[in-house]
Amino acid sequence: MRISRRDCLTGAFGAGASLALSGMGVNPAMSAVHDASKEGQHALFNKFKNNVILIPGKYNGTVSAMDLSVPETMAWYNFGRSGIDMPIPHHIAAMPSADPYKGFDFYQTMQPPGAPYVNENSPEWRDRGDFKMFKMRYDGSGSQNSISVVSDVSAATGMALGVHVSIGVGPNAEKYVAFADGQKDMVLITTIDDDPKIVKAFRADYDPNSRELSISHIFPDGSTGKFDFQGRKGMKTSHEAMLGEELMPADPTAVFVDAFTWHPTLPLGAILIRRHGCCAIVNTETWEPVALLSTAKGAPDHFNLIRQSGYTWTYSIPSVLTPLHEAGFITSGQFFLACNNVLQNNVAVYRSEDPDPMKWKKENFVEGFGTKYLPLHMGNVPDSRWVFFTIWARKPNNGFICKVDPKTWQVVAKWDTGPDPHTCDCTVDGKYITTVYSGNQSGQSGLVVIDADTDEIVARLPTAAGAHDHVVVPESWEGLKSSRSTSV
Repeated sequence: MRISRRDCLTGAFGAGASLALSGMGVNPAMSAVHDASKEGQHALFNKFKNNVILIPGKYNGTVSAMDLSVPETMAWYNFGRSGIDMPIPHHIAAMPSADPYKGFDFYQTMQPPGAPYVNENSPEWRDRGDFKMFKMRYDGSGSQNSISVVSDVSAATGMALGVHVSIGVGPNAEKYVAFADGQKDMVLITTIDDDPKIVKAFRADYDPNSRELSISHIFPDGSTGKFDFQGRKGMKTSHEAMLGEELMPADPTAVFVDAFTWHPTLPLGAILIRRHGCCAIVNTETWEPVALLSTAKGAPDHFNLIRQSGYTWTYSIPSVLTPLHEAGFITSGQFFLACNNVLQNNVAVYRSEDPDPMKWKKENFVEGFGTKYLPLHMGNVPDSRWVFFTIWARKPNNGFICKVDPKTWQVVAKWDTGPDPHTCDCTVDGKYITTVYSGNQSGQSGLVVIDADTDEIVARLPTAAGAHDHVVVPESWEGLKSSRSTSV
């Protein structure tokens, strides 16, 4: 075999450089997990070992996986590679992984950039983007980390929804994932397979003349096995409703379905309906609505079912005292919490242990937010010793994150983390709370880490993408109960 002088020198240099770098303790260029033990920040961040955070960049079309213990971005993916013109990654949920450094799956929703807050900043985006749901995969098993699309759930099912995604736990663990959208007022439940199968779909509609809310099962086409709701098909409204638009929707039949959250111990889930301040509790064995909670202070505990016809359940809603935004269960399942806002800024507390949701009653309210600050999202810890809430405010106010004691339902700590705060999550050990703020999609933005017990902000990291959501990859199906499953 003939070897040139150039080949010899190249090989010798490569081998020598490798040995030299090895002797210096430098990681190989493509190392899947970075060793930061000899770096100055190690003492601060090493306590976050095994915490990988997914951060969708709402304004830059990417999703990234961050190793909080280094900290560094392990891999990232731009959804322009999936053929979307001006993608807006919206909400996210991660499947559990015993070793997130080696790999995990997650779900990402996309929405078109038609919302007023986007048009305010970038009117040229108005007719771009798309509704999508993707199953994604992080692979850290080789020398080069990567994130890839496993399946386009919207294409596989024929239904494209763009708001919250949540993964089943408890009796629904290792089975289902739920997607929702308030422009189409639909919920889709699928299997968690790489080739997802439709399990059940719902649509909600309001009749303003009779003041009745209907929740219906909807079915795919018998010949194709798919729906015909891809892209903008099925939209009632041109954009996701801003807070306050619940009072004056462009389409009077709109209800602004926002999410489906899962009970951690019972075969139940909740369809969150923003406009009417209510949550439909669904039996996940029969997929039938079994109660409609009315979450406002001063309202009855439930709205009445007045008739069922085929696959449609119709409820009377004589009055609406307040819209809500998000709602979910604490990790133990003992309580169901609903973030009422716009007209009433409080959090309704239902006791939710009984298998019959018609027996659930409001026991308390978290109050004291005034008229300026709106409860928006909730976050859990594994042992339910605290509950955390995002309290949002319009510009020029920042909003804040607060901690609530579920023994008294009093706010015991507040943090002004930054302008336009969004979701909360917890580290896998439950010791720290993570939260993002997005600077109203164009200004200051970052990720903040808070000690859940001492209330100290222990870290602040930049997120240049204007994150609207984030999630810590849970370590187990039990750990998923305090992540994007029971709450959003």
